[in-house]
Amino acid sequence: MKKQMLLCNVGIILIGFVAAFLTATVLVQNQYQEEFTNRLNAALAVISTQEDEVTRHPQQLALQMGNSLHSAGQPMRITVLDRMGNVVGDSEKEDIRENHYDRPEIVQAREGGYGYDTRRSASVGVPFYYAAVQLGSGYYLRAALPLEDLERTIRKMWLDALLGVLFGVIMVSIASSLFVSWLSQPLKRMSEAAKKLSRGDFQTRVRGKFNHEFAELAQSFNQMADNTENAVELLRTKQDQLEGVLQGMNDGVLAVNDQNEILFLNRRACSLLDCPGLKAGDKLDGSLLLTRLADLLAEAVRTGEPASHELSDLPEDQKYTVYTAPMDGQKTPAALAVVTDVTRIRKLEQLRSEFVSNVTHELKTPLTSIRGSIELLKSGNRDEETRRYFYDVLDIEAERLHHLIDDMLVLSQIENAKEDPSMRPCSVGEALERCLERAMPLTKENQVQLHLDASPDLYVACTPTRLEQLFDNLITNAVKYNVQGGSVLVTAQKQRQTAVIRIRDTGIGIAKEHMPRLFERFYRVDTSRSREIGGTGLGLSIVKHLVALYGGEIGVESVPGKGTAFTVILPLAAKSGADDSLL
Repeated sequence: MKKQMLLCNVGIILIGFVAAFLTATVLVQNQYQEEFTNRLNAALAVISTQEDEVTRHPQQLALQMGNSLHSAGQPMRITVLDRMGNVVGDSEKEDIRENHYDRPEIVQAREGGYGYDTRRSASVGVPFYYAAVQLGSGYYLRAALPLEDLERTIRKMWLDALLGVLFGVIMVSIASSLFVSWLSQPLKRMSEAAKKLSRGDFQTRVRGKFNHEFAELAQSFNQMADNTENAVELLRTKQDQLEGVLQGMNDGVLAVNDQNEILFLNRRACSLLDCPGLKAGDKLDGSLLLTRLADLLAEAVRTGEPASHELSDLPEDQKYTVYTAPMDGQKTPAALAVVTDVTRIRKLEQLRSEFVSNVTHELKTPLTSIRGSIELLKSGNRDEETRRYFYDVLDIEAERLHHLIDDMLVLSQIENAKEDPSMRPCSVGEALERCLERAMPLTKENQVQLHLDASPDLYVACTPTRLEQLFDNLITNAVKYNVQGGSVLVTAQKQRQTAVIRIRDTGIGIAKEHMPRLFERFYRVDTSRSREIGGTGLGLSIVKHLVALYGGEIGVESVPGKGTAFTVILPLAAKSGADDSLL
């Protein structure tokens, strides 16, 4: 810009110089011509006073006047012509036999006044400026000045003017350079600041003092930089917030353009799609799942309508819902997909359906037995033994319903409890002793031996009734599903900062295929035997939830025909001086 300003400034001044030079040259040239005209007119006026001498001795007079003028430092050619335009006297050359009747200056003089012309003389070969006047006698006087002086003067004037113009251009260039440099310094500083601003340095400002309009321009620039910095900072904040929201979502979010190139995706999308290396700019392909998702997004781009889909047949029986929608305001067509893992929800829905079905079945069986017994009792007179049998059936089935409802209520309470406010340190050994005492009638009935080996200093944080409920379920199962003459060994030992309680039996055992569903509600390994011994199918589910409530773990090992061992691990608690008796 500095170079352009300098050239423009010098060019304008140079044009002014040239225009002034041409104007001055024309004026000076006209001035010289006017001076020559006055000299010629003066000479002709003086000679005109000797009109008689002109007519009698024209040659002599022309020579005399020419010599006089030359001696006076004003060389001038004097010519006398007769009435017909013939040369009869000339101060430069004698005996000229020429007729100048048609010369322009003679024609003008004949018409009245003075006549003038500029041309090269045919007789002497020198350019002259001619002036002529007609005398009263009809003769013509003509005076001529050689143009060499005028041309020399004009050439010198042109040379001097050119030198002056050149010197002026040099001085103007220097002055313009300094002026433009001074003038462009603020613009240069603003230009550098603008470049920094365009490169992302939004804290740059124009510093220093400026005069006049530059001060307003600098102030406007700084105000613009402030507004830009605030706008960019606000945009970054909102972008970071949006990025944080998208990255913190439990759903996978990704967007692609019509070329199947990824515009954006969050970490959850990488996790759900099992592609940790996937990033913006990559193609959405490489696996069957990615290809299916790319097809859904392409359909959203093509139709321009949102849609919901569910993807199944995925590894590990996962199920995804995919919501796709076109993205507005993009330079190229694009679509957005929100991927949600609904595997757990679908499993919960399935469990709920199974739970309702199981509850219905579990309630229907004793109710059917009760209704049947009542109908049989009502159908006619029965002997005492038959009536007693049906009453026993009614009592057993009512008891089964009672246990089932109690277990369902307990399970519901445990599932909905995030913590137990009644927790306190409880002795594991004492709780196990009380559970074994309650199981004694059952062990005698099933001819099973119980053995207890528990450290007396084991304390865990829990509610005593729930701790005993946990052990009761495991010990009861160990006795019920044992064999006659079998045994149950209960041990409780300290390992690091945990209490490890193991209940091992010598019963029928559990097949491997039943292990994954062992703790599900109403799941029975041996359905016929479980119903025969009055189990509700909720005992192990209650145990699992109680262990989880108190921050513990439970495991099971079993060999069919040899027995089963349940291992419960609970974190230890400090021994309390309070009474650990059952509340």
